[in-house]
Amino acid sequence: MEHGTHLPDEQRYIVHNLKEIIQILTDLSRRKVTLNVSFNDGNDVYLTTVIEVDTKNHAVHLDIGRDEAFNSRLLASQHVVFLKEDGVRIKWASKNLSVVTLKDGKAIKIALPQNLIRLQRREFFRIATPLANPVLCQIPMPNETDPEVKETLELALVDVSLGGIGLIASDPLHPALVGGVSFDGCKINFPDVGMASLTLQVQNVIPMTMKDGAMKYRIGLQYVEPSRGNEGLIHRYTFNLERLAMAIAKDE
Repeated sequence: MEHGTHLPDEQRYIVHNLKEIIQILTDLSRRKVTLNVSFNDGNDVYLTTVIEVDTKNHAVHLDIGRDEAFNSRLLASQHVVFLKEDGVRIKWASKNLSVVTLKDGKAIKIALPQNLIRLQRREFFRIATPLANPVLCQIPMPNETDPEVKETLELALVDVSLGGIGLIASDPLHPALVGGVSFDGCKINFPDVGMASLTLQVQNVIPMTMKDGAMKYRIGLQYVEPSRGNEGLIHRYTFNLERLAMAIAKDE
């Protein structure tokens, strides 16, 4: 997919109504939702949040990174994609980014989007997993020099869906984690549900520059023919997370 181009099956999920767009972006700001920002044909990615929606000037202000060189590349880009993947999928593209100074410091300024994607299909419904006590995925890694030596890579989940999981890895990235590679016997101990043993296939690896300039990677993996028992564990865990999220939203 070319960055910022809506896929054919996304067309019916495009929101054009200005009031609805403002409401969606304002909700992102209120809940401090993390967005993936990609530019330079997807080679540069960082994380941000919506600070505020300036309806008077038809603008949106977003958190800016600390790396000045990175910020310069971002501001020079003419095609920047903003994406929220967990839960309801929200996506839009912007250009002509600039820096403004707000009362709390500098921020990125973009024009209020004229349209965006809002997609809540079940297979895309990713739910963020806890950060305080992260769920770990144990991935058996091959050792080409000595097959008898067993190595296990432990990475924390950042989100889960009925179709796969998202993991976070620090730099340097393990060389075996590349698109299309499958790993058998991966273990995930879903809290209050049980241990799942899964075959996982790497779908994408996205580099992310953190606010402090550190490099991390988000790794998207798909379940490969999970057993009925493992599917049940995944369903119960996602259900528990959904129920918890709804309870928190109700209390706010």
